[in-house]
Amino acid sequence: MSTSPNAHPESAPPLVPSGDWVVVVPVKDTRHGKSRLARAVGSDRAALSGAIAHDTLAATVEAVGARQVVLVTGDEVLAPTWAAKGVTVVGDPGTGLNDAVASGMRQAGRGAPVAVLLGDLPALDAVSLRTALERAAAVAESFVPDGDGTGTVLRCGRDFTPRFGADSASRHAADGAVRLDLPLPRLRTDVDDARSLARARRLGLGPATRAVLVDRASGWIRSMQATVHRFDPDTHSGSVLRDDGVELAFEAPAFEASGLRLLRTGQRLTVDVVDDVVVAMRIVGVGAGQPIR
Repeated sequence: MSTSPNAHPESAPPLVPSGDWVVVVPVKDTRHGKSRLARAVGSDRAALSGAIAHDTLAATVEAVGARQVVLVTGDEVLAPTWAAKGVTVVGDPGTGLNDAVASGMRQAGRGAPVAVLLGDLPALDAVSLRTALERAAAVAESFVPDGDGTGTVLRCGRDFTPRFGADSASRHAADGAVRLDLPLPRLRTDVDDARSLARARRLGLGPATRAVLVDRASGWIRSMQATVHRFDPDTHSGSVLRDDGVELAFEAPAFEASGLRLLRTGQRLTVDVVDDVVVAMRIVGVGAGQPIR
C-alpha cells in the first residue's frame, strides 16, 4: 500500500495532533556504532557516531520538545547528556534494534501515538521532522522510507510491531503501514557508510557532525577536481583522473545521486573521495553554490 505526499484529503481531520507524538529514537552505543564507516574514518568513528546521534536528537527536541522524546541507548555519554535536557532515557536491552524500539514504545505507553525515528540522521532539521509528523497524523499507520527506498527512517502509529533492518520498507508496508514518499531529503538521508555521509554532507550537516569533520581534521572526505577517464552508460560506473594522474573508480550510486544524465571522457568534475573511491560527483557552476546538472 502506498500514497503520494499529496494523497490525503485536505478535509480529513488528523488522527494524531502533531504535538502528541512520542518520538522514540534508538541509538546504539557509539563505541560500537557505524562499523561500516570504520575503514574510512578510523579512530574518529566513535566521535562521529556520537555527533550524528547528537544532531539527530537536537533536531528532534526542537521539533517536538524534550518531554515528547524517548532515547533508547546504552551509551554512557549520550544517556546523561540528554536526560539532563529533559529527554526520557531508556536502557538498550542489547538484543537488537527492534527490541530497543519496543522498549521505547513500552515507555511511551500502550496506545500512545509513537513515531520511531532512526538516530543516524545528521542532516535532519526540525522543519522536516514536523512536516513528516503532520503528514503521518492523517493516517493510522505510516512510514517514511530512506533515500534508497528500501529502508525506513520513520515509522508512525500505535502499538505496531517494529520491523527495522534490511528491506524494512517492504515489511512495514506488508503490515498495512502507508508509505509516505515525502520530498524531505534531510529526513530521508540516514548515514551508515561513506557514500551516505557524503550525501548528508552536501545537504548540510548538523553542528556536532560538522565539527568532527572540520575540527578533528580527519581528512577522510576530500573534495577535488578530476577528469572523467572512463564511463559505462549501462552500468553507470567508471573512473576519473585526479590532476596528478591517479585514477579513481566510482560505482553507480555515486553517479546516480549526482543528478547527471551522462558523462563524457575528458569532462571536468568536482568529486568527493573516501579511501580513493569517488562517493559523490557534481559539475560546479561559475559561482559558489551553483551546481550545473
